[in-house]
Amino acid sequence: MSGNLPGGRIEAALQLSGGAQNRAVLESWQRCEERFGLAHDTLRRPEVISESQTRQLRDRNGRLYHHAHDLVRTLYRKIDASGYAVFLTDNSGVILDSVAAHSLLPSFRTNGLLPGAVWSEEREGTNGIGTCIVEGRAITIHKDEHFLAQHSVLTCTAAPVFDPDGKVCSVLDVSAVREDIKRPDCLRVRGMVADYADALERILFFDERAGDVILHLHPDARHVGSTRDAMISIAPDGTISGATSTARRILAAANNSTDIADMFEMDVENLVAKLANQDGQGASATPLNIAGGGVLFGSVTIPERMRRRYVGRSTPTARKAPSLPARPVADIPDKDAALRRIFEIGTRLHAKDINVLMSGETGSGKEYLARHIHEATLGKSKAFVAINCAALPEGLIENELFGHAGGAFTGAARDGFGGRIREANGGTLFLDEIGDMPLAAQGRLLRVLESRTVEPLGSTKSVPVDFRLICASNVDLNRAVAEGKFREDLLYRIKGARLSVPPLRERSDLADLIGRLLAALSDDYVQCEDDVLALLTAHGWPGNVRELINVLQYAAVFAEDGVIERHHLPDDFHATPTDEEAPTPRQAMARAEADALRQLLEVQQWHISNTAKALGIGRNTLYRRMARLGIERR
Repeated sequence: MSGNLPGGRIEAALQLSGGAQNRAVLESWQRCEERFGLAHDTLRRPEVISESQTRQLRDRNGRLYHHAHDLVRTLYRKIDASGYAVFLTDNSGVILDSVAAHSLLPSFRTNGLLPGAVWSEEREGTNGIGTCIVEGRAITIHKDEHFLAQHSVLTCTAAPVFDPDGKVCSVLDVSAVREDIKRPDCLRVRGMVADYADALERILFFDERAGDVILHLHPDARHVGSTRDAMISIAPDGTISGATSTARRILAAANNSTDIADMFEMDVENLVAKLANQDGQGASATPLNIAGGGVLFGSVTIPERMRRRYVGRSTPTARKAPSLPARPVADIPDKDAALRRIFEIGTRLHAKDINVLMSGETGSGKEYLARHIHEATLGKSKAFVAINCAALPEGLIENELFGHAGGAFTGAARDGFGGRIREANGGTLFLDEIGDMPLAAQGRLLRVLESRTVEPLGSTKSVPVDFRLICASNVDLNRAVAEGKFREDLLYRIKGARLSVPPLRERSDLADLIGRLLAALSDDYVQCEDDVLALLTAHGWPGNVRELINVLQYAAVFAEDGVIERHHLPDDFHATPTDEEAPTPRQAMARAEADALRQLLEVQQWHISNTAKALGIGRNTLYRRMARLGIERR
C-alpha cells in the first residue's frame, strides 16, 4: 500500500491514533487505494446532488429527518462555541441537514460540507461520515488521517444511528475547520455525538416498533426505563423483531440468542405478563435470570391493543376510552385559520392516542384548545383533568399527580388519595407548563407513561391507568434539556407531535373573539364602540387571551347601557400602547420582521428552501432567523 503514498504520511497519521482507531484508518486507506482507486493528492470538487434530489432524499427518510430536526439543533447549541458544525446524513453518506454558525458557512461549503454533499468513503476517501458507515461505530478522523490531502484541514467526529434491524440508517457528524484542534480535544465531542446518535436511535426504534411489545433491559435496575437501557421488540410469535445497538451487545453476550424464550428460559407470554404485573415500581424493574447464568433487570412497554392480553392475567386493566371519530373542525367556534388547523391536527392525533405537546405564550389558549380537542375526540362525558405544573409547590406536585396511600406521611388522608392521574383514567390528562415540573416528578411521570400504571406515594401496589396525554409549555423544552432542567427521555415520550399555538396578536379573528367573550361574560347584551374595538384589536396583548378576558370583564361591569366606551376600559390599559408596555424600537423592529417572515413562509406554504431562496439566504440562516424570532416550523 505504501508505494503510492508520500513517505511517512500514513505513519504520522497513525501515530495520532491508537488501537481500533489505528486499524480503522489503516483499513480505510487500503480500501481507498485498492478498491476505489483513489490517490492521496487528488484534487476534486465535492459531489453535491441537486436541491430537488436532496428534498426527495429527505422525504424518503421522512421519519429520520423529522425526529432528528430538533435533536441536531440541540447538539449544535452544546458545541456551538467550539466552532463546530453538526451534520445529519442518510445511510449512503449524503448530508440531509446541517447547522453551523453563519460566519463559518463559507469555509464548510468550500470543503464540501453542505446539504446534498456525498461523503461516502468511495467518493471522498477516509472521512468521518463515510468511514463511520463502514465501521458501524463512533469514530474521529483527524486532519492527516483523511486519505485525500485536500481534507487534511478537517476534524470530523461521527457516530452511526442504527435501525431496529441493526443496520446503519444514518450518521450524526460534528466537524470543524480549525488548525488548533488536537486529537485529545475530540474525546468530549465524540462522547457527546455518540450519546445523541443513541438517543436518535431510541426515538426511531419507538416509532418503528410502536406496535410490538418492547422489553427494557439493563444489568443495573436503576437504569431500566432510562436512556441507558437496552430495548428489544417482540413480535406476536415471540421472536425478536428488532433491537437497539445496546440490546444487540447484550444478546451477543447471551449466546446470540434470537428467541426470548431460550434467552430467559421462560415462555414469552409468561415473561411479558410477569413484567407487566410487577408489584413494585420503585426500582422500575424486575430481576430476570439469563440462560447460562447472570441476571438482567427488565420492564416492558405494551401497546394498548395488547394490554388486556398480558396485564389482564392477574391485574384488572382500566377500560380503554372508546376511540370516537373526530367531529368536524367546525365544532371549534374560533375563525382564525391557523388555530382551526391546529385544532384539526390535534383532534386527529388525539383520536389515535398520539401524545401532543403544545407550545405557545402564557395565556394564548392552550388549555382551551386542549379541552376542545378532548371533547371532539372523547366527548364531554369523559374526564378532562387539567394540572398547572407551575402553580403547584415542588413538595406537593408528586402527591397531586400520583396520590398517596393512607398514612403515607404526616397529614396524609386516612383513606389515601388517588391522585389526578387516576382521575384522568379513561379520559385526557392535560399537563400545563410541564417545563416547570421538578426532575423527581419527571422521572415518576416517565415511568407512568411507559408502564401505564401509577404507584401512589407510600404504596408498593401499582394501579393500571389509561388516559390520553396533552402537554403544554411556554418555555423551550429543548433548551431546558440542554440546561439539565428537563429530562430528555421524557421530552421524547411526550413529543409525539408538536403544535404551536399562535399568540393573540397574530390571530385574524380577534374582533369575533371579543364578541364571543362578551356574550359569555355578561348576561346582558354588551358590545364595543367602533373606536374601542379598533383600540382592542390594535393592542399587543402581552398577556394574550387571559389579559383580554380581564379587560372585557372590567369594562362590561361599567357598560350600563350595553356599550363599552373608552372610559370604561381599565386605567392601566390606556397607557399600554404608548407608555410602559410600549415596545422598544428594537422590539418593534423584531415584531415587524417576524410578521413579514411569517407572512412569506405562509405564501411559500412553509417550504424552507423556497423561502430561503426568495430571501437570498441559506436554509441554515433562515432556520436561525426563525429561532431568533420565535417562529416554529409547521
